[in-house]
Amino acid sequence: MTPQRLYNICIVQPPGYIHSLAFAELAELLMYSIRDAGRPAQIQTNQFVQGAVNVIVGAHLLGVSALRAVPEGTIILNTEQLTGVAEKWREQLTGWFESGLEIWDYSPANIDVIKALGAEKVRHLPIGFQRELQRIDISVEQDIDVLFYGSINERRREILTEIEGRGLNLKVLMGVYGKERDQWIARSKVILNHHFYESQIFEIVRVSYLLTNAKAVVAEVNPETVIDDRFRKGVVDVPYAGLVDAVCDLVQDTTKRKALQRRALNSVIKYPQVDFTKPLLEFTH
Repeated sequence: MTPQRLYNICIVQPPGYIHSLAFAELAELLMYSIRDAGRPAQIQTNQFVQGAVNVIVGAHLLGVSALRAVPEGTIILNTEQLTGVAEKWREQLTGWFESGLEIWDYSPANIDVIKALGAEKVRHLPIGFQRELQRIDISVEQDIDVLFYGSINERRREILTEIEGRGLNLKVLMGVYGKERDQWIARSKVILNHHFYESQIFEIVRVSYLLTNAKAVVAEVNPETVIDDRFRKGVVDVPYAGLVDAVCDLVQDTTKRKALQRRALNSVIKYPQVDFTKPLLEFTH
């Protein structure tokens, strides 16, 4: 019997660039779901494996000159919102997209952009539930009213400043990942998710991890925001102007918050990630 090819999920991390750790949950989601599909899979940093199916996570951090070292059959798992990504990263991604490599993306809006650039082998990888990522302790004391983690720009800062002005205990994290970040998530009553870019693509990779762990999320969802209905059911979805009021209301209403936590988990648990990942594996050999 021919042994099955290993799926090597390669996270790109330039020297000193801590923010590649933000890819960890997406890489784990893929790895565990590939294993659930009966295939071997592993995660490595900056390491290709000859003879394996290599999946690059964070290709925008890798110069196109690196294509020379990429094994045949490599797949790019795009992590970036393409309508708002920084110009330098967009140029590098465009080079990768034009390389002829297969591309996986969680966002139909991104896929439209990628296809417009001329890429042909583009496949949709929806985001679902993975039991191994259900690891945040929701029984700990919640002494933080509101948590926000991520990069700060003016449109985000404006909301955070107003939340502080309402007297809530706000915690803001940047460059904090993994177990340390998860400890803050556990201690927080509400997690705020609002767009960095004006591109209005819902941050499903970030939010799905919170839903998997039954956390209460207030999410920016404007009329033009691209979001799957199944995730809308698991968050308090409000436009930008309504974020602060929604956060305050949820912090003050324990009953409503607990009900939202139950809806959060229910919105994802019905959609095992393996059901989304397995069909894509049929195209790799």
